[in-house]
Amino acid sequence: MVNRIRKLLSSPLFLVASGALFVWFLSAVLPAQSAMAKAWTPEGANFDLSFFYSPSRALDMAAAYTTEGRLAYIAARWSFDLVWPIVYGLFVLSAWSFSLGRVAPGFRGRDLVAGLTLLGPAFDFVENISATVLLASWPGRPRLAALTASIGTSLKWIFVIIGIGGAFVLLFLAGLDALGRKRREGR
Repeated sequence: MVNRIRKLLSSPLFLVASGALFVWFLSAVLPAQSAMAKAWTPEGANFDLSFFYSPSRALDMAAAYTTEGRLAYIAARWSFDLVWPIVYGLFVLSAWSFSLGRVAPGFRGRDLVAGLTLLGPAFDFVENISATVLLASWPGRPRLAALTASIGTSLKWIFVIIGIGGAFVLLFLAGLDALGRKRREGR
């Protein structure tokens, strides 16, 4: 079973399909979602685009939303933002699996390393759930949700940057490796 999943995730077809879905989402879905969010997101109160905020700042951000803004935020987190982490997570996981299979085929820990790329989407979900609890609880001020939103957001960005950045670096290295092999075969 694990071998079949590894083969699927590291296949060129899955990489191209997940990459195409990633690019489509980036170009077609995210701009529309961002434009809608601007209408209801208070200045400086965007949980998703912040890199770090304290738990007390999270509570202040939640307080800045209007009732309509809170409802729109919650609706967005439980619709498109359920799909987005899956989309970028599949692309990153596939890119790492594909590339590590070519750059480091004998590396026994490659499945674990590739699997760690799912921490970005996992912490994205932590952030979304926690921020949703904050906004849905208003005028309550759930401190645990503020803490987990704060931590989840920072960890999301760390692992998303590593995951997506690493995906492109590894794909580049896999391309260099393929070119090197072609040159060696041509001699």
